[in-house]
Amino acid sequence: MKMSEFFNSKELLIDGITKLRLSKIPTPEIDARILLSYVINYQNTIYMHNNITISKEEKNKFYDCLSKRIKGKPISRIIGSRNFWKNNFLINKYTLDPRADSEVIVDIVTKTYSNSSNYFQILDLGSGSGCIGLSIIDDLKNASLLSLDICRQALEQVNINAKRLSLSKQIHCAQIDWFENTWIRNIKLITKNEKLFSKNKFDIIVCNPPYIKSSDIEKLQNEVKKYDPLISLDGGIDGCDSYRAILKGLKELLSIKGLCYMEIGYDLLEDIKNILKEFNLNLINVYKDFQGHSRVIEIN
Repeated sequence: MKMSEFFNSKELLIDGITKLRLSKIPTPEIDARILLSYVINYQNTIYMHNNITISKEEKNKFYDCLSKRIKGKPISRIIGSRNFWKNNFLINKYTLDPRADSEVIVDIVTKTYSNSSNYFQILDLGSGSGCIGLSIIDDLKNASLLSLDICRQALEQVNINAKRLSLSKQIHCAQIDWFENTWIRNIKLITKNEKLFSKNKFDIIVCNPPYIKSSDIEKLQNEVKKYDPLISLDGGIDGCDSYRAILKGLKELLSIKGLCYMEIGYDLLEDIKNILKEFNLNLINVYKDFQGHSRVIEIN
């Protein structure tokens, strides 16, 4: 191969940053580094002082990634992964892109239960990539996890991530729709037949349901509405469809001292309080996200 077919990483970075900046991409330096690291399969982030030789094929792939980013595709969707909590999670087009706001649930649960010697049976409703449930059992260790999602391709991603984190022996995945009348009965059949579970109720339930009002979907950023699955975003007319479906049957799934942690839309708290009253559930606590919005409710 001729020397002209090799390129310097610093020169490509400078050019990539310039192109992203001219296209008004918010974080051009970080994005260019991530994309160049990705295309050459470099384990660390590439910086200007690195002097790495890049092949023509890698250069072409880098510019292809830059083009996708300039058109608005999120970095995580281009590289197929997102850092969440303490690990990197692979995602696909059927899974919600993990957000820092959802780490609030993981933070609360791990702080609450990490010093306990008890064994916890955990249910993750609407698991997506598995980032919430897997992050929790990776920290707690003494736990089994049932991950549920309506989408088979999302559950395939959960299993891939569980394998990468060496958690496959602690997890069972199942395709279940909480809008179906039989969804709780189906969960109890799983806990009865799977050796991983010793009872048909759960000590910890975590859930990040769709909660965007249908009329607000079109107002979302392109990075969200074009690339996140609609089923993971659309919460119905008032944003509360999934809360009603889940909370209606929650008592049948929670153990006596069990607690449920649900992510909520920052403007839905009062509506959800009314749903909790309707189904005779107790609001134990409301936790804020990093922006100070009400983000996670703790209920039993």
